[in-house]
Amino acid sequence: MRIGELANRANISTSKIRFYEAQGLLPASTRLPNGYRNFGDYALEVVRFIDRAQSLGFTLRDVATHLSMPHGDRRKVRLQARLEEKLAELDDHLEKVRARRALILTLIDEVKLPCATA
Repeated sequence: MRIGELANRANISTSKIRFYEAQGLLPASTRLPNGYRNFGDYALEVVRFIDRAQSLGFTLRDVATHLSMPHGDRRKVRLQARLEEKLAELDDHLEKVRARRALILTLIDEVKLPCATA
């Protein structure tokens, strides 16, 4: 598939695909006789993985490390460990947000004006 189709199917921009390719995150595309890039289905899987990983807070360095590892159990174990780390970070963040929310509710109660009775 050409880059435009890959971008449409992955729901990202063509410039992002070019960037991923330049960073070595995507396997090199073949070139058609007219010079257009030609990507296989694996490229779509990789682009979707990168996009999902970034939306979960992983860096491109994290993604590159994962993609450079050989497929197999070791790769899965490492990914699971990184996902568990991200989950712990998220839980910590939620705890802090809940504490801030509680503080704000307390402050709202403190600054409330008494109801005027007529």
